[in-house]
Amino acid sequence: MHQTTNIMEDVTKYIFERIKSTDFPLECRAMYYFAKGRHEHQVRKVSEKPYYTHPRGVAYIVMVMGGTFEQINAAFGHDLLEDTETSFTEIKVVSGSYHCAEICSELRNNRFTIDDIGKETYMSKKLVGMSDDALMVKLSDILYNMLDCPTEKGKERMKINVNYLLKNRKNIPENCMKIVDLIKKHTMDNN
Repeated sequence: MHQTTNIMEDVTKYIFERIKSTDFPLECRAMYYFAKGRHEHQVRKVSEKPYYTHPRGVAYIVMVMGGTFEQINAAFGHDLLEDTETSFTEIKVVSGSYHCAEICSELRNNRFTIDDIGKETYMSKKLVGMSDDALMVKLSDILYNMLDCPTEKGKERMKINVNYLLKNRKNIPENCMKIVDLIKKHTMDNN
């Protein structure tokens, strides 16, 4: 694993390089390959990179920020229920963890609610009510998205979501606050 003393430098330097399965703990490699296979034919909308680079990058951030095996595995699987034909049971079996599958389920977006109240409001409220494990993965997802060519509208929405979280959620875990600080630093550096 590549790691420096400066977390932002580490994340931005290595996040878009070829991160290998061996950069992750052995307990997370099955989900690495599973997510890569399930996202194989998908492409990121804005950057047009292969989609599997996204969950891999989110998992890398979770790992660098001290996440647990379950959090790293959930980062690999965070879009599987929503964007592929993957089931809860498959995630549970491949990750070896019911809790990992629960985190992935919690991270799945409800498109009907998003259509009703809008993505910005939906995600702001969702962040406040998430478990600590899901919050770790979601904030890593937001940081990755901020680094991966976001649209101005998307970038503004993510800033609003994080500010809403800070105003409305008490007891944010320390590792999650470090990710929030990286998100804020990145948005200030690029304005």
